[in-house]
Amino acid sequence: MNTQIDCDVRAKIERTLYESSVSTFEDTCFMYLAPEMEEEQKELPLEAASEARYRGDWTGKLLIETRGGMLEAIASNILSLDEPSLQQKKDALGEIANIICGNVVISLGRHGRVSKIESPKFLSEEELQTEEDIGSCVAGITLNFFEGRADIKFYVDGYIAAKEQNSD
Repeated sequence: MNTQIDCDVRAKIERTLYESSVSTFEDTCFMYLAPEMEEEQKELPLEAASEARYRGDWTGKLLIETRGGMLEAIASNILSLDEPSLQQKKDALGEIANIICGNVVISLGRHGRVSKIESPKFLSEEELQTEEDIGSCVAGITLNFFEGRADIKFYVDGYIAAKEQNSD
């Protein structure tokens, strides 16, 4: 289902996505934005990706992609480990996706309505390329860190509250 998102809602999503992402990286990962993206950081290859799907008043997903050394830095900082395992890196990236997604989804919901965020899913490069298209990207940001780069996108594929009200 394609959903038209009005300009005010889109602006709110973009603002919340940015604010939530920055605070999550600062508070959870102890990572801070670099002042400027270096030319070589623009060309960093995809390192890892994780998605968190949500449903409630809105349905869709949040996708986070890391480049450079972000995957290891996220896990190392969250877990206070020098050499986290691959599974720990995947879990840490999923947790970041989950936190950011939860903050954005909460900002969209109506009072008293519950949204469900599914367990995050780590995506290999192959899975990312073949990932089913779920909705339209209504907000996307790039955060530049000294450790690398994170690209975060928020997708909406439907607004289901109206359907639920009609089925009551």
